Amino acid sequence: METPRATADRLLAALEQLAKREGVLLRSLDLIEAVDIGAQAEPLVRKLCALVDNPTVVPLRDRIEELVACRRRHAATLDEQIARLQGELCRLNEASQRLSRMAPIYSPPPAAPTRSRLNTAA
Repeated sequence: METPRATADRLLAALEQLAKREGVLLRSLDLIEAVDIGAQAEPLVRKLCALVDNPTVVPLRDRIEELVACRRRHAATLDEQIARLQGELCRLNEASQRLSRMAPIYSPPPAAPTRSRLNTAA
């Protein structure tokens, strides 16, 4: 059985690796994968939070605070990217609406039905 300190150390190391990977993904604008990293980290964070009050884990608080600050920066970056993408989507929707209003102007008039010149024998 692992001591609380060893468990916290292991969890913290795993979370730090996930945070590094998340940073790389955010810099490369792979936002979906970055969000998935957050979902992977959630159970680890819950386990680490359960151990934080243990006196043997207290020396790790600086690393934990650094990790929390890093995750906040990543969340802010993700929020900025989401806002940017929402703005682009809004502009695309507006352009699509303008185009749909202009399309009838440039479309040729519907062709009049033509009568067949073929004479069919009954």
